[in-house]
Amino acid sequence: FIYVAKLSRVKNLVSTSILEAIVGCNLIRVKVNPELALVAVIDTGDTTCRVTFGHNNASDFQDRSANKVHRIKERQKREGYVINQCYSTVRKIKQLIFTAQQRCRDVKVQRTTFAKLRNLIKSEDEAAAIVNCGGIGTLSNAMIIHSEKPLVLAEAVATLAELAWADSSLCSKTVKAGCISIVLAAMERHYAHATLQQMAIGFFRSLSYDGKCCRSMNEFNTVAAVILSMYKNPKRVEIIREGRYVIFDAT
Repeated sequence: FIYVAKLSRVKNLVSTSILEAIVGCNLIRVKVNPELALVAVIDTGDTTCRVTFGHNNASDFQDRSANKVHRIKERQKREGYVINQCYSTVRKIKQLIFTAQQRCRDVKVQRTTFAKLRNLIKSEDEAAAIVNCGGIGTLSNAMIIHSEKPLVLAEAVATLAELAWADSSLCSKTVKAGCISIVLAAMERHYAHATLQQMAIGFFRSLSYDGKCCRSMNEFNTVAAVILSMYKNPKRVEIIREGRYVIFDAT
């Protein structure tokens, strides 16, 4: 934009004027003795311009300008930090998924990798990055390969649930990947493993807020499996509470 600053002489009041502009992060100060009409034209993309009359105001304006430059630099640093942090998180996600795929038979690696992935999910951006890197397929394949390892299953199911909570649009993708049937099979195989049962019911709860997912769960008779888990784990408060939510939302 073009910012035009006019300086006019005020009789007996104005002796010296300071024309100052902040261009990007650079402070430009020009000391002038104004004539009847002095026009300063600054044409740039990121410019603020103020004119201060008199000696006394000049030092105050210099302090305010310096503070503004400092605030601009601090904001740019914060924005740069956020961008770098996002890139760093995406790199971590890619590395974790790559490790899980390369060492898909290693039980310990699968458990720790899925736990780290879940801890990285803070918003829909991280969830989308995991999906774009093939995370849903990696999780479902791990549940098939390690169908006899309830701890791996629990970590994988919990990560799937966290993806759905972070971004509800990902619920349909987990359903299309066949995760409902895989999770139900894990619940049936390890009915006495309370942690897995809790994570599985939590996963179904994350899907229950989507109408299409509810219809898919009803096709697999998910509510019956949830009720059976509640019946077999009557002392687990978390299972009972999560199960009640699933029954209420899915029916």
